[in-house]
Amino acid sequence: MAKTDTVRVFCHDCGKSTNHKVLAHEQIGSGRDEDYRWNEHHYFARCAGCDSFTYAIESWSEDDWNPHTGEMDSTWKTYPRGATERQPMTDVDELPAKVQLIYSEVIGAMNAQLPVLAGIGLRAVIEAVCREQKISGGNLQALIDGLATTGVLSKAQADILHGHRFLGNVAAHEVTSAPPRELVAALDIAENVLRTIYVLPKLSKQVKTGRKP
Repeated sequence: MAKTDTVRVFCHDCGKSTNHKVLAHEQIGSGRDEDYRWNEHHYFARCAGCDSFTYAIESWSEDDWNPHTGEMDSTWKTYPRGATERQPMTDVDELPAKVQLIYSEVIGAMNAQLPVLAGIGLRAVIEAVCREQKISGGNLQALIDGLATTGVLSKAQADILHGHRFLGNVAAHEVTSAPPRELVAALDIAENVLRTIYVLPKLSKQVKTGRKP
């Protein structure tokens, strides 16, 4: 890609791809004597819409050759956030401080592609919820069962969390990572549990129509 005054990349504040004015640009790549060809363009740019700054890297290598077009398909990475990064749940501020801290670190581990730490963190989120709800038990299995017996969750929801527990146990005790798809599913489950316990009760109080005084 030739040097340009503008690039269209993901803006972390706008939450979408926007035009950016290039403030600085550097290019690096393979040398003349190297057999393997690769290239990177590094941009420091400002969003034309909101004026926030983005550091963007466009890269390609011989492995990215497109047989249909005969050209190289470049890959973009943007900082501080990328377009494909997992964002925290919108009502994260409703969570208790300790639960929110662990949950936020799980999001960070997922986005940093640290699957073992993400698996351990997902287990820790559920344990933190149990402790915050004053559930007693000698291990996580007993704590999850306690969520059901005390009525915090239904038995069906608790049974789902036991699968969540197995994933975390493997990460913590065997230092083995789960496939990305399973981690995403486990995070979805955790977020649903967090909303059920901490968000929905507050929303329910806002619905007053038809209630008897």
